[in-house]
Amino acid sequence: MSPLILQGEPYVEIAEQPKQRGMRFRYKCEGRSAGSIPGEHSTDNSRTYPSIQIMNYVGRGRVLITLVTKSEPFKPHPHDLVGKDCREGFYEADFGPDRRVLCFQNLGIQCVRRREVKEAILFRIQRCLNPFNVPQEQLLQIEDYDLNVVRLCFQVFLPDEHGTFTRALPPVISNPIYDNRAPNTAELKICRINKNTGSVKGGDEIFLLCDKVQKDDIEVRFFTHNWEAKGSFSQADVHRQVAIVFRTPAYCQTNISEPMTVKMQLRRPSDQEVSEPMEFRYLPDERGTVHLQRALHLTGQNLGQVSLLHTPNNNPSKTKKKKKNWSFSIYDCLWDIAVRNWLPRSPTNIQSIHFTVCCVKRFGTSS
Repeated sequence: MSPLILQGEPYVEIAEQPKQRGMRFRYKCEGRSAGSIPGEHSTDNSRTYPSIQIMNYVGRGRVLITLVTKSEPFKPHPHDLVGKDCREGFYEADFGPDRRVLCFQNLGIQCVRRREVKEAILFRIQRCLNPFNVPQEQLLQIEDYDLNVVRLCFQVFLPDEHGTFTRALPPVISNPIYDNRAPNTAELKICRINKNTGSVKGGDEIFLLCDKVQKDDIEVRFFTHNWEAKGSFSQADVHRQVAIVFRTPAYCQTNISEPMTVKMQLRRPSDQEVSEPMEFRYLPDERGTVHLQRALHLTGQNLGQVSLLHTPNNNPSKTKKKKKNWSFSIYDCLWDIAVRNWLPRSPTNIQSIHFTVCCVKRFGTSS
């Protein structure tokens, strides 16, 4: 069957990107499988893998996959691809006209040590594994290689008139894939916290267990759709990269009357990577509630004194004036009690005291 070129020039398109985080690069000396790179939509119940599609073309071809650096110019990476159809650090296989989408289920990443980088790069120069033709002097700048992140580079070759795979399509590169062992690139995850509730005024001490983080590049973020704040801690409060002791920030409204649920997550400022959020509940300030109850409880005796001092006389012309002064004195007395008991002057407390004044004015005191 002759190759069929549809309308337009053939080109390579990535159908499923690799998952960027959660995979660990393995050393050869570990003596175990490097695993398989999952696809970005992969879940525990439904596994997906990196895949490509050759657009505007039906026929035979050859695909070559290598690892390149994260940043431009995209240089061949010293790490190796391992797995089925992989040899000498790269993947190469032919495909037929029946395969419209090419899925790669058995690609793993095997890493080299820093002292082995130069040798690995020289081998790639020797094998002409340099898809973007970066000058050799740049390739040998060993200190520039980031060993914690790679990209997949897909190259597809179509047959020429002699049936030889010499017609190269433009290479395409994947999203970055980060080594999960490195704290500065690893997937962020909250493993456990000692409690997920705290005072609306903040200041509660929380113990948080997590996967490896860098003490100078991590923060605990509290947020809703229209509010954000950060937990308070120093670098000394990050213990062995897996535990953080911090104090909660105050919520934006400290006069809440019922619990308020927000989200809490880890965030890495350097790349804005975040963990899956978990819920945290802010509780109303108990001290304010207790002081309000105490203030209202103490009003009985004070209001009794106020009523004696401001008993209306029999002169109708002065009754209205005395009633006004009497209610004002009750209100003033209540606030005097509130202030002496450190009661916050919040809208909720104002309403409570106003309601009490109205009740006293209507029904009088009973003790």
